[in-house]
Amino acid sequence: MPDEIRTCLLPVLSQPEDFSGSTAVILDILRASSTITTALQAGAAAVIPCQEIEEALQVARQLSDATDSEVLLGGERMGILIEGFQLDNSPARYTADVVAGKQIVFTTSNGTRALKRAIQADRILIGSFLNLAAVVNELSQCSGVIYLVCAGTDGAITGEDCLCAGAIAAGLQGSVAHELTLDDATRMVVDYFQTQTDKADGLLSAMRASQGGRNLIQRGFEEDIQLCSARDRYTVLPEYSHKSGKIMSISAD
Repeated sequence: MPDEIRTCLLPVLSQPEDFSGSTAVILDILRASSTITTALQAGAAAVIPCQEIEEALQVARQLSDATDSEVLLGGERMGILIEGFQLDNSPARYTADVVAGKQIVFTTSNGTRALKRAIQADRILIGSFLNLAAVVNELSQCSGVIYLVCAGTDGAITGEDCLCAGAIAAGLQGSVAHELTLDDATRMVVDYFQTQTDKADGLLSAMRASQGGRNLIQRGFEEDIQLCSARDRYTVLPEYSHKSGKIMSISAD
């Protein structure tokens, strides 16, 4: 069982070596981690995270040459579809008829960079509200330190990531028999989550009011906020493989 939860409010606030020996959960709620979860739930074979566009293009070419299965390019810059990519960063686009059985090479402004920052963690999971219960259940069976890594937006702390970090930490507190050690950042996100969600529509309202939510509304992606606010819609549990460099679904049953 875990004994400590630490929350990284922004990737740059921790050094890569800080994650060594831990289980890290990457949280880019609006929208990368929600989109990755949706893609795997829809039957995508794998999501391959890349930091840069040129890296993604190169990886896609290599995969296309090495396999008969179709490879898709997905992601965004400034929230918008990247030229030459088939998919943006909206979970609504990652339906079974589009992604089932395919590998998705994926690069985003914040989420994939957060994953690379935590690359020295023993395990790297992808968390969202969509698979909240599956994440909490898996973490309750882990040992040692758990890091909740909030991706933020362009170097700024964002409320939506903190909300999900708080939801995970609160869920873990309720699912393990012993008292967990929480750092100050974790105590803050738990309080924030509980305060913002003490009424029926609290989560959606808080997501809309967050920096990420306001950005999506401004860019015409308001529908995505509601999609990413749905709790426990999926049971899929995405995990990054250090060996393959791919994010794939593991059993959450």
